[in-house]
Amino acid sequence: MKCFFGRRAAVPFFAALLLAAVAAAAAAQGQARNPAFDAALAEQRPGPAVSRVGALSDYVPSLAGTALDSPVYFIEPGAPSPGIPAILILGGTHGNEPAGIVTASLFISWARPVSARVIVVPRANASGATWPDPDRPGPEYIVVPGASGERRFRYGSRLTKPGDEIAADPDVFYPQGTPAGAKGLAGGEARNLNRCYPGDAAGSLTSRAAAAITALIGRERVGAAFDLHEAGPSSGLAWDIVAHPKNIEYAAMGILAAADRGVNMVLDQSREEHRGLSHREWGEGTAAAAYLIETLNMGQVAGGNPAFDQLGDKKAPLWKRVGIQIETIQAILQAHSETDEPAGWAAIEGLPGIEALQHDFSKYF
Repeated sequence: MKCFFGRRAAVPFFAALLLAAVAAAAAAQGQARNPAFDAALAEQRPGPAVSRVGALSDYVPSLAGTALDSPVYFIEPGAPSPGIPAILILGGTHGNEPAGIVTASLFISWARPVSARVIVVPRANASGATWPDPDRPGPEYIVVPGASGERRFRYGSRLTKPGDEIAADPDVFYPQGTPAGAKGLAGGEARNLNRCYPGDAAGSLTSRAAAAITALIGRERVGAAFDLHEAGPSSGLAWDIVAHPKNIEYAAMGILAAADRGVNMVLDQSREEHRGLSHREWGEGTAAAAYLIETLNMGQVAGGNPAFDQLGDKKAPLWKRVGIQIETIQAILQAHSETDEPAGWAAIEGLPGIEALQHDFSKYF
């Protein structure tokens, strides 16, 4: 599913053209898109640097028409440089972690890469956005008033909707690569995208989505991949970067650079026991530098809190969480640009920083 456009259209008009072209491309290929795919498309306002929209099913065709297929946005530099690796931004692995979804959306609207292509999957698990989390339900939508009109981002579940899968949950789930004799996970974790990497193109739909993302990283020559998450107040993961050992020095350099911008993060290293998680399996099975970023979602409490104010919470308002994710990504990419060849390959312009988002969050929507 590929669509190409000129680069100077105004954002709302451009977005309408983009959606229409994606629909026409799907119809021409005889695809019946799932409503979850259309809902993921409708949330976005693509900027003029978006050159095309693809789908996870471009990498694992059996996902087409399922609720685990999801849009993939390609953002091109003004003067593409052959041989430069791409950058992957992945949001929406868990539907109840809105900062990553909103951060990915701002990349789609505002990112202007200098040399590298930027590839964004804002709803990595499109099914997870379609139903409330049974353990920690939240609001149906997070509503952001914006310059292009009111934006609604669905608040869903960390797991694939049971009815969207092709098989019942196992009694116990063992991520791929789990050592013999190791303790398994609750059966429902088979529907947790971030326990299913590197994925199986012939397995469950959740595992096929993981396989599609892994295949995307390889086929598109991704050099740096970011999986954006949030953690509740009882978790020890908030304000955390988890990096694969092969690229942990870049993360350490990024933490120092982010601190200069007033952003303080903690660094953890991906370990062997993290089987099935993006930062471990991307780092082990692909050439990409693999990072997972966690910010704090105060609404993720036992029993859920549907009335929680995601935008205005005093401790961790949405602008702060999104700003920290953007600043952290940019700081790590700065380390890549300063260390790797060619110099500056990972630079991205146009994105608002944390100060700009604090001053006027709605301006960027």
